[in-house]
Amino acid sequence: MTMSGPRYRVTINGFWCHNETWDDAFNWDGKHDEVFLDVSTRTLDGGGQTLGIATSSESEVFGDTWNIPNRVQVGHASDRGGIISGDRFPDNKTPWVRPGGVVNDRRVPPYTIWEGELPPGEKMVMLTPTLWEWDPGAGFWDGWLDWQVQVDDTYGKRAKEIFGSIWPVSKPVFDAVSLGIQTVGTLGGLWSPLGQSRRRPVGLHRDPENPEGFLFNPKTIALDSKSAEYLVQDDPNGLGRGILSIAYADDAYLRGVYTIYVQVERFGDAPAPVPVADLPRQSDWRWCSACQGLYFGGHQTASVCPAGGPHLPAEASGSADYTLLFNTPPDPQRQPGWCWCSQCQGLFWNGSRATTTCPAGGTHADPVLSGSADYSLFHNAPPAPDRQSQWRWCAECGALFWGPGHATSVCPEGGRHAPQGLNGASEYSLFHVPQ
Repeated sequence: MTMSGPRYRVTINGFWCHNETWDDAFNWDGKHDEVFLDVSTRTLDGGGQTLGIATSSESEVFGDTWNIPNRVQVGHASDRGGIISGDRFPDNKTPWVRPGGVVNDRRVPPYTIWEGELPPGEKMVMLTPTLWEWDPGAGFWDGWLDWQVQVDDTYGKRAKEIFGSIWPVSKPVFDAVSLGIQTVGTLGGLWSPLGQSRRRPVGLHRDPENPEGFLFNPKTIALDSKSAEYLVQDDPNGLGRGILSIAYADDAYLRGVYTIYVQVERFGDAPAPVPVADLPRQSDWRWCSACQGLYFGGHQTASVCPAGGPHLPAEASGSADYTLLFNTPPDPQRQPGWCWCSQCQGLFWNGSRATTTCPAGGTHADPVLSGSADYSLFHNAPPAPDRQSQWRWCAECGALFWGPGHATSVCPEGGRHAPQGLNGASEYSLFHVPQ
């Protein structure tokens, strides 16, 4: 009898063009890059047998819409789009975030690529997301579909390793090379000086055994009851719980470098909530009256304040002792993804780290490298006697600051902290013990 299990959803939230591709010298397909997403999906049972056949699902085409119908305008190459290096979609700052949990009905990020139950020990879903340069010419596509069918046995062996706990649950993403099934093929003219108009995946490399050949190493996300639950609870790339970054980089000649952002979520059958009193927490966070920001008091002398020097000690600013929850289960009243910056000792939101400004210089520290916990703040939550509200997020530097002190605040971007949300939206509240 088939057991029921929690229901999960997997979405593609967006993508980032770190470097545009080189395909042909004349831009026959539109100005600069035009791309689409493809997801190969295969479902396997506990014995590693494929259930049904692998399916391939294409998204809409994104890029230049000039004189070409049925495309989604994306990019800054022209007033009609066209993807250039640095473009991100759908949010040009944080394409990995899906605001409000909204998904599109069309295959346009953010959109659902799989949804269903994963009964323990009985079912696994393997998703292979790829990003393709679109062109009108013939190319890689037909061979790609054939390859998907031919490698079912090899994927089945990996499924049995995962079901049998031989493959670690903390490694749910693997590449084809690890299975010994890297794709090898030939596309005439691919490496010619003028390039060649054709559909091809980003991530191609030269085959040293064949001057007209290529190698491609697609990446797969393996989801069973254990790995899906691991991802739901984990922040594998520092972008938020369940969010994965899948990167593809071309041979230097073809130039393309893109990242796809995929998110795994759980629906229903969630475990009983842990009482707040039993959640892990850390005290000795302090308010700095010089900049109005929050910093970790245990490292006050090593801190960097945007007003100059270190943050003021608690006794000088009259700060309360603030306590933050960390590494907690999801809760609708709390927002995860807040991190400690080892450079300035401040608290910032990691969802926008790439665009943050640290008073110590550059962006705030990568939490993977600094070893920061994942802090969770009460967000637009009802008032509570043991929490202080009116804390705000600065959209300029990414840090948390005390809203009522906005007029005297100092932002490392210059001037005051950005006042977004001071009239009621995006209010955070922190546990505190007054001095």
